Amino acid sequence: MNRVLLTGFEPFGDWSANPSWDALQRAENLGLFDSLEVVFARIPVTYAGAYDALARAVHEHQPKAVVSFGLHGGIKGRGADVIYVETTARNRDGAGKPDNAGIVRAAIAIDDGSPPELQSTLPMSGLIGALKTAGFNAQSSDDAGAYLCNHLFYRGALAFRERIPYGFIHVPPVESQGGKLTLDQLAHAMSLIARVTSESIAS
Repeated sequence: MNRVLLTGFEPFGDWSANPSWDALQRAENLGLFDSLEVVFARIPVTYAGAYDALARAVHEHQPKAVVSFGLHGGIKGRGADVIYVETTARNRDGAGKPDNAGIVRAAIAIDDGSPPELQSTLPMSGLIGALKTAGFNAQSSDDAGAYLCNHLFYRGALAFRERIPYGFIHVPPVESQGGKLTLDQLAHAMSLIARVTSESIAS
């Protein structure tokens, strides 16, 4: 089966809810994944726990592809309605804010001796094209920030990208958080991402 693992983060900082996880749960409740084989993992916003949670989920579920989602609400210049398909993970942490355990990792390599950059192995053009066709504002991005999103993206890419398609997608805040998409709209976008990913590994 073309099992796809979908991950989203827990709330962090000033965000009392995280649509990268909430929209996945909403999509499941709406039956948007019913024709797909998907599994889920909620990722802690901690440097010590994020990758471990991803690795456990991969080991448990043995997916054929993994898509990690995160909230881009704290990244400067990001559009309130834009879904960013990230192309590049960078081997550095650099955020000045603490994780949910109070840890700050500023200007530190994620994995000493590993490449400075790693690329997503998701079907980039297919994802962006499908999202745009469905009416969503989707763009590629080569900067996943310097906080837990990039950290997880890099460690996941380092571990899995040569075994299975792996990549990261930033979603915007929803309407209740000052964004432009409803949670239902974001749920539909994320289910479409899962569908395109599943179809790409079946071809």
